[in-house]
Amino acid sequence: MHTAHRLLAAVALTGAAALGLTGCLSSEPFPGQPASRVLNDSVTALRGASTFTVAGTTSSQGIPTQVNLSISGTGDCKGTMSAQSGGNIEVVRTRDHTFLRGDEAYMLAQTKDMPEDQAGRARKEMSGRWMRTDASDPALKGLTSLCDRDGLLKELYSIQAAEKGALTKIDGQEAVTINTPEGVFLAATKGEPFLLRVTTSGANTIDLAFTGINQPVQVDVPADKDVYDPNKNG
Repeated sequence: MHTAHRLLAAVALTGAAALGLTGCLSSEPFPGQPASRVLNDSVTALRGASTFTVAGTTSSQGIPTQVNLSISGTGDCKGTMSAQSGGNIEVVRTRDHTFLRGDEAYMLAQTKDMPEDQAGRARKEMSGRWMRTDASDPALKGLTSLCDRDGLLKELYSIQAAEKGALTKIDGQEAVTINTPEGVFLAATKGEPFLLRVTTSGANTIDLAFTGINQPVQVDVPADKDVYDPNKNG
């Protein structure tokens, strides 16, 4: 599954089954517009939003990952994600820097193969602190892509063989189901036709919802005293 694999492969997001929505349309949404155009328009509308939150689960090679990130068009990003190695990571990203802070379970997973004296020092030094790197650090390319609004959504264009399905509601919003070989998509039928959900199945599944559209996002940069800079400390 080309689109599903590339959408969030770097952070191994996914998990969750397809929506399985059924039923008949009470009235056709977007009359006269093919489903592929409705889907493209929904992605375009979401890309045009000033902010949105992406939340849900994905899986890669059977390993589930959870994500909850608020993303702005200016490049700011904050939230949490689970790590395949274990534990959870807090994320704060600005145009210049990316800050990561793992919980205790994450630190234990990262240091489990180190000699105990080194592991103890590392856990003590990093406990409760943020690691700061340049936003352009190639080691964080996957996370950078995930926090990039355009990069996250661009693979959802030009999906073929789309068909309109049932009307449904998600978080109180009416949406039309769009069924494709790539997966199931939900697009808002009232107001701006924002993309509201993506669900795929297969080897690398995705179940992600898009909420908080155009809601303000405040990204607070961690104080220097709470930051560990590997370029200075390691």
